[in-house]
Formats: sequence, C-alpha cells, structure tokens
Amino acid sequence: MDLGLQCRVAYVAAASKGFFSSSAKQPVDALLLSNSVRAAVTGLAGTLANEYALFGTTVENVCPRYTRTAHLDTLAKSISTRSTVKPEEVFADWAREIPAGRIGTPEEFAAVAAFLASQRASYVNETSIAIDFGLVRSLL
Repeated sequence: MDLGLQCRVAYVAAASKGFFSSSAKQPVDALLLSNSVRAAVTGLAGTLANEYALFGTTVENVCPRYTRTAHLDTLAKSISTRSTVKPEEVFADWAREIPAGRIGTPEEFAAVAAFLASQRASYVNETSIAIDFGLVRSLL
C-alpha cells in the first residue's frame, strides 16, 4: 500500500537542549527526571515507528553523549565554576571515559543523522543509535 508518504525521520528529541542523549540506552547518574523522560520519548518513538511504517515513514532516536557543542562548553564551564578544575580538565575527564579518548564533533553526529534521513536507511526503523564512540556499554 503506497500512499505516496515516503518519509524518513531521524528523530532528535528536544528533551535536553535539543538533543536526545545516550541516557536513553544507559541512565546517567543523578539525572532521575531526565532519564525517565528519555525512556518515555523512546517509547513514543517506537510507537510512531510501528504505526507509520506502513506509509514508508521511519523513526529513529539519535543519541549522542559527549559532542563538542556550545551546550557542552557551557556545561564544562558550569562544572568548572563549582569545582577547582578548569574547563579543559573537565573535557579531558570526559574524553577519558570514552574508549576512543576524545569528544565527538557536530559533523560526526550530523553524518549519522543524515544517513538515517536518507533513502539508504530505508529499512532501518525503530532504533536508538548511540553516537558516543563506545561510551555506552550495552549489547543492544
């Protein structure tokens, strides 16, 4: 049944500064409300993916963790203000948590989102993809 509704949706929830987080796959300590909301949005995306798949619409959750954006710069400055470390040290601590040892770039995030929104990803539906260079330790 082709109703001419060919659409790809790379879904980025507006739960936190416009980005869904890898906390959808692995909760972050001390973020009770945020973790709960992200779980609910993941359920919403799954429901939408199933209900609209017949029309050629796909829905994905794109879940970055540490991506060098203005938001992350602000967060590092905030942590620095509350502690005795410089923002650069906050970034270094975050980078040490990531198997690759570095923070992601907006371009790397955009490449994944662009792929999911493309025709090449037409058979990908109802997934939550962590863009975190292996930070989230999950099997699925």
